[in-house]
Amino acid sequence: MAITKIWSIKKTLDKAINYILDPSKSKYAHSYACAPETADLEFELTLDQNNRSGGSNKAYHIIQSFKPEEISPEQAHEIGKQLLDQHLQGKYEYILTTHIDKEHIHNHVIFCASSFVDHKKYNDCTKTYYQLREASDILCAEHGLSVIPPNQNKGKSHYEWQMDQQGNSWKTQLRTAIDMYIQSSRTFEDFASQMQAQGYEIKYGKHIAFRAEKQKRFTRAMQLGENYTEENIKLRIVQKDKLPIKKGKKINLKNEPLSIMVALENNKKVIESKGYEHWAKLHNLKQNAKTVNLLKDLGITSLEEWERKKISNQEMMNANISEMKAVEIKLANTQFILKQLNIYENTKGTYHSTDKQMLNSNEHRLYKTAVKTLKQANIKPSKQMEYELHRQIQSLRNQREQLYEKHKECKKVQKQDRIIEQNLMQVFKLNHTKNTDIEH
Repeated sequence: MAITKIWSIKKTLDKAINYILDPSKSKYAHSYACAPETADLEFELTLDQNNRSGGSNKAYHIIQSFKPEEISPEQAHEIGKQLLDQHLQGKYEYILTTHIDKEHIHNHVIFCASSFVDHKKYNDCTKTYYQLREASDILCAEHGLSVIPPNQNKGKSHYEWQMDQQGNSWKTQLRTAIDMYIQSSRTFEDFASQMQAQGYEIKYGKHIAFRAEKQKRFTRAMQLGENYTEENIKLRIVQKDKLPIKKGKKINLKNEPLSIMVALENNKKVIESKGYEHWAKLHNLKQNAKTVNLLKDLGITSLEEWERKKISNQEMMNANISEMKAVEIKLANTQFILKQLNIYENTKGTYHSTDKQMLNSNEHRLYKTAVKTLKQANIKPSKQMEYELHRQIQSLRNQREQLYEKHKECKKVQKQDRIIEQNLMQVFKLNHTKNTDIEH
């Protein structure tokens, strides 16, 4: 089990870095694209290159805390590295340390607020926090550690996110409730009473708004769509099924893309609306035919061939992702070397200085770090080397763009595969039901 927290650093970046590097607390330390002793200065240089985005955040501080006696410092440090590889994707300089000074082992991470790869600011928002927490939970599960159950920690769990995707969000629930009580109401007052009995609080004004029992804020009905304004709700109550909620587009087998067949069994809309049931059955017939034609175009004549094709497409996607990661890592490393080469060129004047103040300056600290890094990379500073690094970076960027385009095509294929898979399941389910009815 790991609890993750993140906050911004606006000032005293050097003090924050010194704290997490404290040898009395830290068991392991690892840095990426920067040297621990000059990380604050290198972050500043990266931030200075980002002139397209404002903001006062210099860096972000992540804490990943593990359950006491459940993990070793070595394993915690390795999970921290894997988490940062996934979340930061090699674009941000960072320092990772694993502290053992408390009952629970925990990782500290400080990473630059701006990417040294594309010079874009890190987007710190609720969505990226959820992504960070979700990645941490998955890594904990993969390493056999316990994971915090839903609703026992701040943020949205993967389960809650799935519920939103499946249509169980506040807006979806409200839309469903409004549609249902319109059908069972004779007047608007009757409709309002039924909504209140269901637990909804109603706020009248320029736009009518509803709030469920556990919901924090009101939701304006007009945000659900044109058919949910107060005027149209009243009109729908009077006209009921005579007023179509939304005109359905005609489905053309040749021009319209393949879409998912509607599950008819225990479908609330099918039960409540004969019109929707008729549309759904017609839609399913057309999507069934379209699925069969598509499989025929792909040369697939059996389920075994379909399974092989699906596996092949997934392998193609996995290979593409692996290639992209390899190129991203190589690009980040090359850009890091170029950054150190530029630092060397800009600070090498301090090497021959006899001024004690100059020798103790930030520029001299950067110079010593650059020399050390270039020596480890077996790079000899020269204009020719700088030109070569620029050439390599451009070549890697071109490779990345080509792989991204290929990735888009792979995603389209995967999306189509998922639709085909669901449609095939619906077809077999329908055939199974028919055969069972015949036997009885």
